[in-house]
Amino acid sequence: MTNKKHLKCYLWKALWGLAFISMILAWITNFMQSTIIGMGALAWFWNALVLGVLAISIKLDCHNCDVCQVRPTMNS
Repeated sequence: MTNKKHLKCYLWKALWGLAFISMILAWITNFMQSTIIGMGALAWFWNALVLGVLAISIKLDCHNCDVCQVRPTMNS
């Protein structure tokens, strides 16, 4: 169970990092009016959006994790 928690944490961090890189590449391709790896600014923006949404959905599923420093909440 612990390994799955760590895998989820590293997965959302990797997705978040890839979304950040995609956003930077989108800004660069938009500014330079060119393509990077055959994709224009719109494709990079969509990649950033999709990767960010995937990262957020995985992060919201985390309720108790030492890696993320999330503690369980007390429901009264």
